[in-house]
Amino acid sequence: MASPEAGASQITSVFVRNYKSLAEAAVELPRFCVLVGANGVGKSNFIDALAFVKDSLSESMDLAFKRRGGQAAVRRRSGGHPTHLGIRLLVNLPEHGQADYAFEVAAKARGQFEISRERCVVRPFFDHPAEFEVQSGRFTKEIPGISPRITSDRLALFAASSVEPYRHLFDFLTSIETYSIVPDLMREPQPADAGDRLRRDGSNAAAVLKRIKDEDHESYGRLCELLEKTVDGLVGVDYRAIAGQDTLEFRQDVGQKHPWRFPASNVSDGTLRMLGLLLAVYQTGRPSVIAIEEPEATVHPGAAEVITQVLVDAASDRQVILTTHSPDLLDFKYIPDSSLRVVSKVHNSTLIGPMDAAGRTAIKDDLYTPGELLRAREIDVDREAAGELNEQASLFADLTPAST
Repeated sequence: MASPEAGASQITSVFVRNYKSLAEAAVELPRFCVLVGANGVGKSNFIDALAFVKDSLSESMDLAFKRRGGQAAVRRRSGGHPTHLGIRLLVNLPEHGQADYAFEVAAKARGQFEISRERCVVRPFFDHPAEFEVQSGRFTKEIPGISPRITSDRLALFAASSVEPYRHLFDFLTSIETYSIVPDLMREPQPADAGDRLRRDGSNAAAVLKRIKDEDHESYGRLCELLEKTVDGLVGVDYRAIAGQDTLEFRQDVGQKHPWRFPASNVSDGTLRMLGLLLAVYQTGRPSVIAIEEPEATVHPGAAEVITQVLVDAASDRQVILTTHSPDLLDFKYIPDSSLRVVSKVHNSTLIGPMDAAGRTAIKDDLYTPGELLRAREIDVDREAAGELNEQASLFADLTPAST
């Protein structure tokens, strides 16, 4: 198993306020992270907060809200005055320094919104720190050399990305990819696509496979090899164009001179999910962060173990985040206990943190495995540690002012 490289970029900490079920959640993220908890506790909401940052920067915040049912569906509900939502990310960019990026979104009348504040500090290793700040669409700390025009519903980092050192942070954040593979969409003929980046649901899988096969023969061979290991009789998968649309064609060894070929419509959900997860790892346009929801779903435990090993190995050159409520996945030997972050719900608010002391002691003393604790419903978040992180975290106050 590969060890993570010190030079790979990663999100080291996330602070989310008033985003869906996350009232206040401060989370320290390792390079390979497994969010574990029961259904409905908020694992997907945390992943979606990262996707919201990516969508808001690469497209627009207005569109990011609309895709999620509108601003009211995203902002955490509360009694009294409308709450503001905010997200802060600490990012390690080894070749370009460290970045601290935060924004706050204020609710307005009739479902409208305003980016009330946005601040970014980048500290290169061999240069002076750079910082900009925007409040309600106006720069209060400007970017030397440019005078971009922005509005209160657009993030300024998009404009700042035209200059160093903000470009590297922008590229990292807009390269975050989250996945929840939908096998039925992989079965259907797919419109022609460039195939440079796998869509969240896997609906352009055929085009992504073609691009891997055309540009990275080693990765394509490895992908087919892994499918062969996990699906009995399967010896490969190809791209086929039919009536101007992209499709998948599988090959199976049936003991004859040539393997049988058949379309994705004849393939199980588990096999298609397995292929989708492998495409997420081996796609040519490598994401900076891969977040995958429940990789074990509808996949045989043996295949789930293989894909988990692949995902751990992928963390050598990018960040990988998984969500799960599978005891079997937690007990795979590839997952260290230090990678686990337990997710629970307290007073209808999501709490995320390391495992509590009782659970850590039980594992250390070989009394239980993480999976056994989960089966017994004895795995819980260290509420004191998580609470301390939440109390210390802030969207803006803890940012150290950049010096000149």
